[in-house]
Amino acid sequence: MKLSDLITPETSAGTALFLQWEGYHVFAIPQRELQHSEQQVRFFGVGGKRQAQESLIDCALREGREEIGAVITQLDSAAQTFFFKADGSIDLMNLSDDSVRPRLILEKRIHSLHGSMANRLAAYYLVAFNASLSGKPIPSNEIAAIVYLKDFHLALMRRLPNLTVSDLLAQGAQVESQLNCRLAQSTVLVAHGTAKFLMRQLPP
Repeated sequence: MKLSDLITPETSAGTALFLQWEGYHVFAIPQRELQHSEQQVRFFGVGGKRQAQESLIDCALREGREEIGAVITQLDSAAQTFFFKADGSIDLMNLSDDSVRPRLILEKRIHSLHGSMANRLAAYYLVAFNASLSGKPIPSNEIAAIVYLKDFHLALMRRLPNLTVSDLLAQGAQVESQLNCRLAQSTVLVAHGTAKFLMRQLPP
């Protein structure tokens, strides 16, 4: 099966990146998240929605540059592609594409009221790639903050779902915010997208 059989140029789709820096997973908090709630804020893999006639690879590279600076050196093919279906099940996909193989395809059929898919019934696909970094990411444009977490932190959040920014910082996590953005120490961080997937992949 080819990725283009599932996600055509007309399919609503976006991309995200699995990133690591100095032993930490790298996640982003968009500024829109801070506008909706100060009590709970979602964090995601760096990325965003695909533009018209844009390839998924070009989308991933463009969004990465816009959100964390010109520090992405390349996208790396994953050994396996996981298909995280809307019903919560996860399948392995055997993709025959010659281009970079994604690590995750996430299917969404229930959309947030905050996004561009609000009140729409169409499926939306998030395609997430492994990528390499040449330097430390810097939050820019619509990204309010970058969150650095290790597997230990994700496992802790899975066991204790109401951990605050303060709790995570005390356990060695890192948060780097833009100067004009305020992330309260009492804010609860909620895993979404690639972060939620990584959390599910951890051993019990």
